[in-house]
Amino acid sequence: MSAGRRGGSKIQRLSMALLIPCLLACWSFNAAAADPVSEKKEQAKAVEKQLNALQAELNRLTSELSQTQSKIASLESKIQANQVQLTAAEAELQRWKKILSDRMVAMYKEGNATALDVLLECEDFDTFVHSYDFMSRIGSHDAEAIAATRSLVAEVRARRAELEDARAQYQAYYRNLQNQRASIQSKLNEQKAILAGLDREVAELLSSRYRGTGGGGGTWNIGPVNGLYFPVAGPHSYVNDWGAPRSVGRTHKGCDIMAAYGTPCVAITSGVVEQRRGGNAGLYIALHGDNGHLYYYMHLQGFAASGRVAAGQVIGYVGDTGNARGCPHLHFEWHPNHGGPVNPYPLLVAIDR
Repeated sequence: MSAGRRGGSKIQRLSMALLIPCLLACWSFNAAAADPVSEKKEQAKAVEKQLNALQAELNRLTSELSQTQSKIASLESKIQANQVQLTAAEAELQRWKKILSDRMVAMYKEGNATALDVLLECEDFDTFVHSYDFMSRIGSHDAEAIAATRSLVAEVRARRAELEDARAQYQAYYRNLQNQRASIQSKLNEQKAILAGLDREVAELLSSRYRGTGGGGGTWNIGPVNGLYFPVAGPHSYVNDWGAPRSVGRTHKGCDIMAAYGTPCVAITSGVVEQRRGGNAGLYIALHGDNGHLYYYMHLQGFAASGRVAAGQVIGYVGDTGNARGCPHLHFEWHPNHGGPVNPYPLLVAIDR
């Protein structure tokens, strides 16, 4: 073998000896680099599973809350109507009692002492009008007064019983409502704490619904979808409560989006914001969208912007002003072409990621 060949063989062996450690080092580096990525993916899957479970529970509680609010509103209407009917029946009963009292005086003056004896033996007027002895002595011309009085006594008793029952139901539902509100806020805060505690790598691996929220607890504002931003930029829950019964005989003309106090509310689209206050709405915003539609944001804790705003810009914060005390949420209304309100639920579902 020539010296040249022997030299070449040695060089090849030396090159291989140097290449193998390099390949092994690169493989080890890639394997090491792959492990943290896999670990982050697993963390993201576990977090998303936990968040989805919380959201499902939150949706269930929100649905129950809406049903309870409707039941309370129906009971309020029932109590008010019953009270009106009871007042009228009691007034009518007093009128017939006076008629009967006047007849008793007349009967006594006419020398019919037995009627007075019956009255004196009775413990109260109700017992008197149901007395067989009295009925056997009174003339037929007083039958109408007796029948009307008996009927009214029975009606008043029934109305009072119904009223007491309705008020007891109202108190039970109201206590349940308070518990449901507390449970919703607890779930929302739990969800918010989880998202705020995520590092950015895990947050970026989550689905688009949660992406952009981790790493220090920034706002949940990842739109737009079809050019529109969801109006609440944070953990939330809502149901289709359009048309649901509300107090004083009203029906719901929007959609209640449950969220924690202070959660940012953003402009669904670009436009002009008017800050307003008063009545059941508390602090509220009218957003005149550049798309020609009007949007209302009600029960705000505070304002963030007025005048011209960009789509997705923070314009207020979720609160419980107006008639929403103790139940922070955003009452959201949609008025296409600045006309009457239209159910916003399908719109919200379409842009909620």
